[in-house]
Amino acid sequence: MPSLRHRVRTITLQVLFELDATDHAPDEVVARWVEDEMLPADAERFFRQLVFGVWEHYAYLDRIIEEAAPSWPVNQMPGVDKSILRIALYEILIDDAEKTPVKAVINEAVELAKQFGSDNSSRFVNGVLGTVVTRYIEGYSE
Repeated sequence: MPSLRHRVRTITLQVLFELDATDHAPDEVVARWVEDEMLPADAERFFRQLVFGVWEHYAYLDRIIEEAAPSWPVNQMPGVDKSILRIALYEILIDDAEKTPVKAVINEAVELAKQFGSDNSSRFVNGVLGTVVTRYIEGYSE
């Protein structure tokens, strides 16, 4: 059975995909999902933190993605891959509250890519995150 955090990341992926593809208001989209999913309080807090954190920092996150994958402009990247990378990079580079281990974040991102992306998504996501981590996380090694 998938963990509650995996479920939250899955919902976050769906919300971010919707926000990226439409002009829907983030507050309204989040409120709808919170009502539909009936998450426990700590999971709802994590969900809101991920969605609004990624949404607030998406321009910065996209620059990081473009630096790590220069042959794949973010605006041409599949929406699922882009959203997965934004979530993972937010958790790795910005989110100080949760302190999720980098390896766990990468594993989750690869799983989401396998579940929702194309045949090549998991390799692509793993490669981009590996590049970013070696560049930005001092002393990190597999």
